[in-house]
Amino acid sequence: MHHESPTLPARVRLTGARFWTADPMNPWAASVDIADGRITAVDAPPRPDVPTITLPVTAVVTPGLIDAHLHLSLGGQTLAQLDLSAVHSRAEFESRIADSARALPPGRWLRAFGWNESHWGGERPTRAWLRGAGNTPCVAYRMDQHACVVNDAVLALIGNDPCPAGGEIVRDSTGAATGLLLEQAAWQLVNPRVPTPPIEDRRAALLAAFRHCNSFGITTVGSMEYESDLRETHEYLRTHTRAACTVRVIATILDRAWPVDFAWGRAFAHDELLTIVGWKSFIDGTLGSRTARMLLPYADDVHNRGMLVEFAAHHPDRLRAWASTVIAHGFSPSVHAIGDEALRIALDAIAPEDHARVARFEHCQAMDDADLARMHGRIASMQPLHKADDARGASPRLGAQRMHTFFRFRDLLTAGARLAFGSDWPIVSCDPRLGIRAAVTGLDLDGAPCRTDQNLTVEESLRAYTCGAADALRAPALGRIAPGSHADFCVFADDPFTCNWANALPRIMATVAAGTTVHGSLERQATAT
Repeated sequence: MHHESPTLPARVRLTGARFWTADPMNPWAASVDIADGRITAVDAPPRPDVPTITLPVTAVVTPGLIDAHLHLSLGGQTLAQLDLSAVHSRAEFESRIADSARALPPGRWLRAFGWNESHWGGERPTRAWLRGAGNTPCVAYRMDQHACVVNDAVLALIGNDPCPAGGEIVRDSTGAATGLLLEQAAWQLVNPRVPTPPIEDRRAALLAAFRHCNSFGITTVGSMEYESDLRETHEYLRTHTRAACTVRVIATILDRAWPVDFAWGRAFAHDELLTIVGWKSFIDGTLGSRTARMLLPYADDVHNRGMLVEFAAHHPDRLRAWASTVIAHGFSPSVHAIGDEALRIALDAIAPEDHARVARFEHCQAMDDADLARMHGRIASMQPLHKADDARGASPRLGAQRMHTFFRFRDLLTAGARLAFGSDWPIVSCDPRLGIRAAVTGLDLDGAPCRTDQNLTVEESLRAYTCGAADALRAPALGRIAPGSHADFCVFADDPFTCNWANALPRIMATVAAGTTVHGSLERQATAT
């Protein structure tokens, strides 16, 4: 639950707990001094004019956690949509659709998300599964948002529109559309037809998203956003973050039209609470949808190597030109690459001698041995909870001979890559503790071990959620407990370094952003010094 708590005194010392600084040379501290939302000193002598807040001795304070890759606007909106992520049968799927349709106000679309066919044996849903929606337009997105199923009402709106390159309108043996659309077919034929929620709903969704993130110790997000959404919400977003400072938003623009229009992004009034850091492009899809682009065919679909989409599908040299143009305008290129061939295409397109410390390689879920060394010095922006989810179907997709290419956390660190962790919320939960559990235990969502040789330590995982994510987002004053850094903290009630992550998650006592307690309570005891 979100708690409104007063801002800490303008000058204050925090002590009592153990402070993990994210500095490998001096990882632990016993006190932190704050003034006007910034850290002024670490382990400095006490001063009689500065009040002290004594935290519980059992608490561990880390820098505010950073989600390097999520979708803030979309995530906030899904908090009010039909969640199918816990559905485990067709009957349950259909029942949830019918129940939601009955409760829907007239004139609204029924929007659902989160379904995963691996929960019920692999059968992909069709328009027949949505009959309970009646004549109400209904769209249900797969958990990865790279596929959706729609009902007859939506198919009627699509009509005879041709399938765009890099997509598929799935058809049955008679040639009739099943209602399932993949990749660009979902994004270009369905998404533009889904009514945009009223601005009031989108603003409320942003507030809900802030509070949701704060509840997990998150104080900064690297959010993938469409320019049109930012144009309509950024002033409200900026006003709210300046007033309450609950989450710093570092946005990456999702618009992929060519040529790229940087005018609005370059003119944007950047500040420490809201900034645009880059542009994003897609090369392929996802493993779950068998649309991630692979060097070899899928083991369970021998005629399929996945899809190349957007620039990679249309123009072999366009991706290189796009990345160079993004960098020339002072921004960071962020490239979605899940399959091993997709990652190779990305590495070929973005030259390491020019862009190693700027470009972000998103997901990196499958990586050929020959490309591992090429990640040296490059940013691998990964989502460990995706491993726990995708691990349940990875072996059938990849086959035993290629499982060593799956989520190479340890191999990447050894190769000198720079890890930045996030969630991709709302694809999966944005709770960083679930990501840390996946990274340090190697357990999938069913509790089975997968690629445990790639497990990280708690410290390595926290580093990827703090300073590693901050560096990927070009925000050096975040992700560290050091003089000059922002006073953003996650206060764990339980020690995450001694926690048995396989069986429990450490509780979060409070989240502090720029000296404001934005979630929970510090249970502070002011003492004279």
